[in-house]
Amino acid sequence: MVPRSFRDHPITASLIALSIAASAAGFFASGRWLSPRFSDQGSLLFFLRESRLIQSFNVDSAQSPPDVWQRRLGATAANQRWQSSVGHRWWMVWLQDGAPLMVLHRTKASEPSRVSSLFPDVELFFADELHRKSFFSKRPSRSLTPSGLEKECIDQLIRSPAVAWNPSGLSAIAGPLAFALNSGSHGCLKLTLDQGRLLLLDGSISSRPLSSAPPSLRRPPGIESAFQTFVGDSPTNNRLALHWQGASTKPLFSSLLQRRLISDVIEKTYGLAPDFQAAWSRAPMDLQAQLKNDGGFKASLQLTLAFHAQQAETLQSGLASVASNLEQRGFRPQVSPSAAETDNGQSTAVIWKGANQNVLGRWSVESPRPDQISLRLSLGGPLDTGLPPLKLKPKSGLSIRFDAKQLREMGWLKATWPFLVQQAGQGELLIKPMLGSRSGQADTWYWIKGQLSLR
Repeated sequence: MVPRSFRDHPITASLIALSIAASAAGFFASGRWLSPRFSDQGSLLFFLRESRLIQSFNVDSAQSPPDVWQRRLGATAANQRWQSSVGHRWWMVWLQDGAPLMVLHRTKASEPSRVSSLFPDVELFFADELHRKSFFSKRPSRSLTPSGLEKECIDQLIRSPAVAWNPSGLSAIAGPLAFALNSGSHGCLKLTLDQGRLLLLDGSISSRPLSSAPPSLRRPPGIESAFQTFVGDSPTNNRLALHWQGASTKPLFSSLLQRRLISDVIEKTYGLAPDFQAAWSRAPMDLQAQLKNDGGFKASLQLTLAFHAQQAETLQSGLASVASNLEQRGFRPQVSPSAAETDNGQSTAVIWKGANQNVLGRWSVESPRPDQISLRLSLGGPLDTGLPPLKLKPKSGLSIRFDAKQLREMGWLKATWPFLVQQAGQGELLIKPMLGSRSGQADTWYWIKGQLSLR
């Protein structure tokens, strides 16, 4: 049984996220035309490549028709059509421009079509005549060849609730958070509802179009057991709003640092040279965000990075440049005496205060091992010195835990995210590189498993 909120508000993951699609309400107008049948994978492939987002749903006889059906068909016709469609899937397709469209399997209730009778299996509902003409004008004259990931995605869209998206579809939902989701700007996920309380996600994501996936790709072995272990370790108390652990910062920052304009501004404004930016992007990371109910901040952030000892000079030079810039802007540093006296100078901590002497942030540099340097930074809260040091060579991929309610209270989940997601509970995502990547693309193709508790 699928809750109405799940059917009426399409879901995709993004972030990481995880990707969640916007509600379809308010986008539709009447109109019926026959379309290429979805049993023809080439036709569905065309939808996949031409849309910003496409999602499949089950027809559940235990539920009444979704609002969108009643708006498009009328209450009586929608009820009749819903009951006659039990066991079938139906689809929502957001094209690259204009309003989305709704697709149903053709039944005896379908009206004769004014479009070619070569495609008799489904009925396609456009927003208006212009959208219909625009769609069919783009239909390719030659057959398309799907990649392996596209074939798998099409199979998921045909056989189960699933969702696929590209960057424009993701950015419409994620808004300012889209930059952090660059590694999953393209993707396709199977969606499974477990007893109505847990949404399970499983599929592929990438920073590249699925059409460019090499045929040798395959899912990483052992990801199912690794995910179960990861979920089993989830804390039940002192839950963070967000906990992001990764083998490098690339999934979070690469889309920014790879833009020449932004990279140049970072270098010019803060004196962070390309070698520092490169070291930063390769560093294993642990990011924690926690909701605050007092003080001048809505949340506190703590970021821990691990560097090779050979990068000590690059790190210290970069921090010195940032410190100089902060002082020029009126911030005042204070060296922590307790930290400065430890470890024969191998550990230093600096507290940054504003003009009113309020503590705004901190950083510390430590040497937990002879071959490693750890950098810890915090904003809006104290450094947690009890955290274990990061490994220089952690397991590949990344893991994310989050609490949707806290993220909403922090203002990180905007109104563009569906109500279902904003009201959800804890979520976990495990993302691993797929095997069989071409040389230089090891950090491009990922397999994701995740779950989100529904309130």
